[in-house]
This record gives sequence, C-alpha cells and structure tokens, in this order.
Amino acid sequence: MASSKTNAPQASNQPGQHLRLILDRNISTGLIRLPVPATVGKRESREARFFLDCGIGKPHVQAALGAARANATTVEKELLAKGLIDPELYYRWLASELGLSFIDQIDPAEVVRPPSIDTLLHRNGPIRLWRDGRQLTVIVPEARRLETEKARLAATPTLRGDLAVASPTTIRKAVWQAGADDRVRQTTFQLDQDHRHASARQVLTGAQGFVLALMLCFCMAGILLRPGTALLVAHVVLTLFFCGGILLRLVALAMSALKPAPRLSHPPEGRPPPVYTVLIALLDEAEMVPAIVSRIDALDWPKSRLDIKYICETGDRATIAALEAQALGPESEIVMVPDFGPRTKPKALQYALKGARGSLVAIYDAEDKPAPGQLLEAAARFAQEDERLACLQAPLVIANMRSNWLSGLFALEYSGHFRVLIPFLARAGMPIPLGGTSNHFRRTALEAVGGWDPHNVTEDADLGLRLYAHGYRTETIARATVEAAPVALDAWTRQRTRWLKGWAQTWLVIMRRPLKTCRSLGVGGFAIFQLMIAGMLVSTLAHPLMLVFVGQALIWLTSSAAPPVTPLNITLMWLDLFNIIGSYMAFAAMGWRGFSGYERRRLKSRWLLMTPAYWLLMSFAGWRALAQLRRDAHVWEKTPHAVETQGAGCLAAVSIKEPGAMERVKGIEPSS
Repeated sequence: MASSKTNAPQASNQPGQHLRLILDRNISTGLIRLPVPATVGKRESREARFFLDCGIGKPHVQAALGAARANATTVEKELLAKGLIDPELYYRWLASELGLSFIDQIDPAEVVRPPSIDTLLHRNGPIRLWRDGRQLTVIVPEARRLETEKARLAATPTLRGDLAVASPTTIRKAVWQAGADDRVRQTTFQLDQDHRHASARQVLTGAQGFVLALMLCFCMAGILLRPGTALLVAHVVLTLFFCGGILLRLVALAMSALKPAPRLSHPPEGRPPPVYTVLIALLDEAEMVPAIVSRIDALDWPKSRLDIKYICETGDRATIAALEAQALGPESEIVMVPDFGPRTKPKALQYALKGARGSLVAIYDAEDKPAPGQLLEAAARFAQEDERLACLQAPLVIANMRSNWLSGLFALEYSGHFRVLIPFLARAGMPIPLGGTSNHFRRTALEAVGGWDPHNVTEDADLGLRLYAHGYRTETIARATVEAAPVALDAWTRQRTRWLKGWAQTWLVIMRRPLKTCRSLGVGGFAIFQLMIAGMLVSTLAHPLMLVFVGQALIWLTSSAAPPVTPLNITLMWLDLFNIIGSYMAFAAMGWRGFSGYERRRLKSRWLLMTPAYWLLMSFAGWRALAQLRRDAHVWEKTPHAVETQGAGCLAAVSIKEPGAMERVKGIEPSS
C-alpha cells in the first residue's frame, strides 16, 4: 500500500506544545521565534492569538494578519505562503491535536472517484478513500476551526475512526493521479467533440479536400494549356497578397507615431487581489528549471493568491526531478500530463487548466523572464475593463540579440510584431493572433471558447482568432517578458516550421465555414485575418518566386534588346519591385520603430543586409511546414533552450522613448 499513517495522540490542552517541537528546526533561522509573553489587543483575531500561543513571533503574526485582511485569506494561509511553517509538519501536528491519523501519501487506487472529483483540484478536500473494506474521509483542518473540530470529535468519538488528515498538496496530487486517464482523454478530444469545426484534429474536411483538389486540377490544366496566362494570374494573385501585407504594416508603422500616451494601471484600492493561475509548460527543460522557478518566484503578487502549475510530461523524469529539487512553496505544484494523444504544448495547458484555481490565467515558457509587475498591470487592466476583455498580450523582448545575425533579425522581427503591429490591431479592434507566451486571460472567457486546441501546434494564433470570433477583445500591456531567440539554424528552422504549420492549420480550421467566419469576424476582421494568416503563408512560400519576378524585371530593364511588354506587365514589374523592397524596408522599419535606444545600439547594422537570406529561410521553413502538414500534422518540434546569461538589462527594451517606461517594465512606479 502506497500510503502511510501516523497514529496521533489525543488532543492537547496546550495547542502550542506540539507545534513548538515541530518548528524547532526553524528557530535557528530567525524566521520563527520561541514564544514570549505578549498581549493581544482586542482587534487581534482568534486565529492570530492561536499562532502566537503556538510560538510564532508576534511581528510575523501581525504581518500575516494584515496580509490576510488585504488578501481576503487567513493568517494560517499567509504564514504557510511565506514559508514560516512547513506544510507537512504543520498538518501532521494538526492531526495530532485532533487525535486523528495523518496520511502523507495516498494511493490513487484508493480514491473514491465521483463524476465531480476534479472540483477537489480547486479546493482543499475532503477526499474519500476506500481502505480496508471501509470508507475513510480525509480532511484538511484549519487553525481557525480547530476548537470547533475538537468539540465535534469530543461529542462524537466514533468519528475518529472514519476521519484522517492530509495536506492540501497530498490530496491534490492524489486527485491528479486518480483522474488522469479520464481527464487526459477529455482534454484531448473535448474541443473536437463539442466544436468539431473549431478543432484541428482533422487537417482537411471532405469539402475542403474537394475544393483544393479542384483548384489544383485547374492550375495544372492552366499550366499545360495556357502557361503564360496561368503564370500571369499567379503573378497578380501573389502581388495582391504581398501588397496587402505591406500596406497593413505601413499603416501600423504610421499609426505607432500617433499612439496614446502610455497609462500605468493600478489595482483598485480596497479590493482583495484575485487568485492568479500561472501555467508553465516544460518539456526536457531540466537545465532551465532553477531559472524559471526563481523568475516566477520574483513576480510581484501575494503568494497566498498565486496558483502556479509547472506542467510536465509523465515520462520527463529529469525535468520533474529538477522541479522536485527546488522545494516549491505551497502555491506551486507539478502537474504531470499522461502520455496520451499528441504531445503538444496546448494539450498540456488544457490539461492543467482543469485544476486552475484562479480567475485570471497567465502563460509563460521555460526561457521567459517576465517583468515582476506584469501580473499587477494585467490584473489592474482586467479590473478596469468589462468582461469582453478576455486577453492581454505582453510584449516579448529578445535578450540574446547580439549572438549572431539570426538572433539579431529575430529580435527585429519580434519588435515589429509585438510592439508595433499587435498594439495597432488591438487599438483598431481587430483580431489578434497571439504570441505563444505572456498571455493573460480571464479564465471564464478562456473556458467559454473551449480553451486551447490540443491538435493545433500554433495554439496561440488559433485561440486569439477564436476569442475574437466569440465577441471578446484582446489588448496589450506595457510590462515585457524577456526571452531568448534560437541561435542555431536547425533550432530556428524547426521552430519556424512549427509556427507556419500551425498557421496553416488555423487557416484551414477557420475557413471550413467561410461565410460564418466572415459574419463572426466582420468584414474588417475577416480581411485582417486573411492578410495576417493567408497573406503571411502565401508571401512566405512564394518569396523565392517573387525574387524570380524581380530578377526578370531587372534583366528587362538592363537589356537593350528587350521585347515589347504590355502596360499590365510594366505595372506588375514596378509592383514586384515595390513588394520586395517594401517588404524588406517595412520589416526593418517596424522593428527599428519598436526598438528602444538600448536595442538600437546593440543591433549590428550590417545584419540588415541579411534580411533577404532571412526571408528565404522563412520560405524554406514554410515549404517544410506544408510537407509536415501532410504527414505529421500534430507533431510538435521541440525548440531547445539554453540557460541565457545575456541581456540583463533587456527589460528596459520596451522603453520606446516613453518617460518612465524603464520603471514600468521593471515593476516600479515612474517618478513624478
């Protein structure tokens, strides 16, 4: 049997006697002091008096009492959250005070599993076990109700044989394990079953396959019968896509100069902070664990109102062991995702969402370094806006931009996307394909649209568009997250392949019902969707062909014996030149506009000459993505991360010439 019991003595008349013995190991640290005679004012709560009697120093109890009042929690929870009490030792002591047995491990096979068992992931028990031919109820006692529980047990002594005590961590771990098989199946297929048209589990519907096959037949027939006309039609279509994408970016670039003055949101006074769930999906990230744990620990949010979930695959023993070695606080837990279905980040996030206790949810990656005040800003914005604001996207800043030309242009691309284009789309009320990290959600909105699609390998773009189609808004915040770009060509290619494959999945899913999509997105939203998703895919795949068109135009311009051409050909020639030069210039100008002075000084200007090569690499990744879409649509190509030591000052990178912005991204109020 995988459980153990400690038979407890009868309840003591001196509540501090056993706890003082248990906490002796903390006395030498100065965190907990031996009891000293102290008077407790009339306003001190009974719970605070209890912990004073238990030998916890008065300053700590008073601080915990103030935090409990501000956070709408309890003194007990605040002391546990601050690490002043070891949870396992504390609940063992409570069991002894009640004269109940203590359980430090629960065999998942013993858990009684009602249909509503997952509600136990959101609260602290009770849980029922079937043990030794009878039912045993495991509870989590609280200090403020200890005397009441003692009186109840004294009045009904036979209850002691039916009750036991365990810590909240032990109970939730047992619930995660007991319901794992059913939960992972539900997670994997729920979106497909409830909203089949919104799931990427099926790559192509029958109707889509028929239409695409018909279009391919027409193209082949055109090439065989009228190759010149077919090439001209393809040329015009590609030109329109290129022009549309460039014009969208030029408008965003122009509007960035007119953006409103930044406003720093403050949490509403007198209102307790909501519980904030933070999800971090990890796969083969053992080396990154100490860094991400310390960075999440630095977030400026009350620990008693945090719900942190480090999500790992069950077979990833190295990452799990690295997390267990970190001595995580009671606000953190390791969620192990069973090996079933596609091994993707959205499946892991959707699985962990079942146990989310917060009304707000944030997503981070293993290599992220979020600004400490990011949760504060996001929560304040949600509090100030109506329920239709479903998501806030934080800007992403690249720390290792000086590693080589690849990371430098990656940083330029991120700057233009997250600090120019996405803020413009947000202000215009348009659909936004999210970034894969530093998203902050209202959990009710996230669940209302079905959450993440486990079968879409670019779950962020899909979710952003689905939120918009359901009438929700996405906006941006100022405080940034620093992360690292791939520096090896192989890693960059695999990451970009996954992104483009997911964008293709997203386009196919949303275009299953084009008329309904147009109605739900609106004409403007539908046009932006086509430019952002289809336009990006087409321009990426066709970039080499556009270079060929430009080469032909240049040969014609420099040739003295060039054949006569039509006005349409001349127009297309100049449009080709505009498309190629404009795409490169818009790429550089948007990134440069988003950069801070610090970043501009760090980018080597000669790397801009590699922009054509960067686009050709994107095209290669795009064609690779199409090949994978046919044979390995749901394969998640992992991007390896190395411990990043560069860019300590990169949180200042979103300053963008704004007064006080450096302080904002560091989580400090700007001085007046």
